[in-house]
Amino acid sequence: MKRYIIRAVKYFFYIGIIFTLLVTIMFYTSDVPEGTTVLDLFKEGAWWKILLFFVVFSAVYPAIGYQKKEIYSNGNWDEKKREIKAIFENANFILKEETPTSMTFILRNKFMRFMRYYEDTIVLDYSNEPATISGLRKDTLRFSRSIERLMRMDAE
Repeated sequence: MKRYIIRAVKYFFYIGIIFTLLVTIMFYTSDVPEGTTVLDLFKEGAWWKILLFFVVFSAVYPAIGYQKKEIYSNGNWDEKKREIKAIFENANFILKEETPTSMTFILRNKFMRFMRYYEDTIVLDYSNEPATISGLRKDTLRFSRSIERLMRMDAE
């Protein structure tokens, strides 16, 4: 839950910053009457609606954008660690931490990490069967399919 709240707060501030930048750029690049301020671009009461939208979006997005997925395998994780690490390295991820029962990966590219608000961590936990992979939804789905395919190839 703590991680969820941190993500929601991050998204709230990032959305606010991006919105402010876009409105400011539009204001200063448009032909507006003299004496008009940025606040005059919006109807009275619109700020509360915009703020409410930011709060709702930033509260809901972490639930939609991040997931934990189960990976079913034949349990030979120690034998496949090298291949699993290669899958992540080919996707521009590096190993951040490794324990006997899990591996944690982050993006190698610092700019991409910034663009993802430093919420790019993928955790592969194979302490139980089925194993779990958690992180950003699109990465979790992509890596879980690759790992499942790797494990199936070994079983055949």
